[in-house]
Amino acid sequence: MTLRIGILGAARVATYALIDAARAVDGVMVQAVAARDPARARAYADQHGLARAYPDYQALIDADDVDAVYVALPPSLHARWSIAALAAGKPVLCEKPFALTIADAEGMVAAEAHHGGLLMEAQHSHYHPLAAHMRALVQSGALGTLTQVEAEFCVPIAPAPGEIRYDRGLGGGALWDLGVYPAYWAASALAAPLSLAAATQRWVTDDPAGADIATDARLTTASGTAVRLRCAMDAPLSAQIRFTGSRGWLAIRNPLAPHCGHECRWSVDGQEQAQQFAGPSTYAAQLIAFRDAVHGGPPVPTRGAASLATIRLLSAIDHQARTGAPHAD
Repeated sequence: MTLRIGILGAARVATYALIDAARAVDGVMVQAVAARDPARARAYADQHGLARAYPDYQALIDADDVDAVYVALPPSLHARWSIAALAAGKPVLCEKPFALTIADAEGMVAAEAHHGGLLMEAQHSHYHPLAAHMRALVQSGALGTLTQVEAEFCVPIAPAPGEIRYDRGLGGGALWDLGVYPAYWAASALAAPLSLAAATQRWVTDDPAGADIATDARLTTASGTAVRLRCAMDAPLSAQIRFTGSRGWLAIRNPLAPHCGHECRWSVDGQEQAQQFAGPSTYAAQLIAFRDAVHGGPPVPTRGAASLATIRLLSAIDHQARTGAPHAD
């Protein structure tokens, strides 16, 4: 049975994260789109060959020819419309960051449980074989006692009219748009809670009330592993993570989108290895996992407690960097 997906938001991310990915995945069809401006939705549907353009978000959610909903809206709208889709009985694939507040994230998870639905966060890199290798190697203990983890994601993003990543109110800023990735990579590999030690930020026009241009956070695990997370919108493109342990290390370049090229090297007891990991794009792999979960297959891990943990961590980093005080939660 083909899973017909409707897109909330005529967003650029949906073109490569869903529409292009769906062309490589059996049993999935991107059926429709809705936007605040009906004319924009119609133009987007025509451009991408979608069958329907709905005049507003609720109309798409209520449509009989839409089986599941992909939320590609600004992060400030994720909670409201994910919950609305769940209430209508539609499975949801929600773009990251999952939410902008702990209360919103908790409300989304509660709605999923209440309605007995599926709410999956689009942490697409999790579903690639490279990420599976990273988690397996780190959690196997082969690297010995882990002493340090360094993860970063930087993308040069220039200010421009309509660029929501410079609008804090919509969920912009380096931390929420970029930092969500290294935070998740590190936490998923370590499979342990991270405690914040210190965090610093640089802001647009040096205003702590605005979006952050860059964030640098230092954290620890209960076992003493030091974790450093960095992200920036005014630095050269860089996506990487490195684990250092008493018996060896693991270094990965481009854990974000390894289908576009990556490096994975590790050393255990002085024996260095390198491997390339084939597979579909991270977006296609994510869509396969979503499709299968909707049809009663294996549960997806990028949801619920994992999503809540990421939002709690980002909230703590943001609060500490802006106020110098620990987050209350």
